Amino acid sequence: MEWSQPYPGCVSMVPVARAFVRAMVRKSPRREDAELIAAELVVNSLRHTPSGDGGEVTVLVKVTPGRARIAVHDSGDGRQWHPVPCIPEDEDGHGRGLLIVYSLADRVGHDADADGQTMWAELTWSDQ
Repeated sequence: MEWSQPYPGCVSMVPVARAFVRAMVRKSPRREDAELIAAELVVNSLRHTPSGDGGEVTVLVKVTPGRARIAVHDSGDGRQWHPVPCIPEDEDGHGRGLLIVYSLADRVGHDADADGQTMWAELTWSDQ
């Protein structure tokens, strides 16, 4: 099953996007990981792309047996993405979102084209 939902590019939409993901992966044993990943990816899009300046982000969720993919599409051009997240200094008040995503997800990736960019993370589990 696959679902997508667009949201206005404002921080007040982060809990709404998180609730959307929670509802879509409600039967997954990794539901809390999926929620946190979605929140971090949305915040990252809002903070680092034009989507956070009056634009929008789209949250996509795909669930198959034993797997979920959480993706966030925004209007960024892909230049800010780093395949390995930077480690912030201890006194930095931000910069840990992608570290959280990388630590929770089994796979992380990024796609960019003329329509924007999509950051995604996959979670797997045993369906026994």
